[in-house]
Amino acid sequence: MANFFQKFLHKVKEINVVIFAHKCGMEPSELSVALKDPNVATILLSELKKDMPALVFQWNDAGFNDVPNTPNCRNGIPGQTKAAFIANLMASGAVNCDDTVFTFPNGATIGRWVNQIPAWARHQVGVPDICHSVTRITKLGASGPIDAENYDDILRR
Repeated sequence: MANFFQKFLHKVKEINVVIFAHKCGMEPSELSVALKDPNVATILLSELKKDMPALVFQWNDAGFNDVPNTPNCRNGIPGQTKAAFIANLMASGAVNCDDTVFTFPNGATIGRWVNQIPAWARHQVGVPDICHSVTRITKLGASGPIDAENYDDILRR
């Protein structure tokens, strides 16, 4: 019986991808890989009811494993980890939703965070980036559509 409910819940979450895409004025096929994840779509639909902007990260684990002798540490330096990056987001006012979606109280808070991203997390020539993509999600107006903006450049500055 539990298996039936798990399948049902998964189908509901898949429907949330379609609903989310519709709210963005897109087809599900037009969404980024991260936004096609049923869990991410479910989180976003819930969190956006609070009128809070969000960032969605599609992590690239290779960016944290570029030195084989020091796994999970960017540039092989302890402390340069995904957990440290997430802690930096949270210290800047983000709320962590499943290590993928981070909501912020407002756009200004995102801007302040962007201005102090650790240098080690930014794009480095010859080193894989820490994310495949970053998408900024903003609800336009109280009951308006949702804007899904490619925000990859924040890590290339």
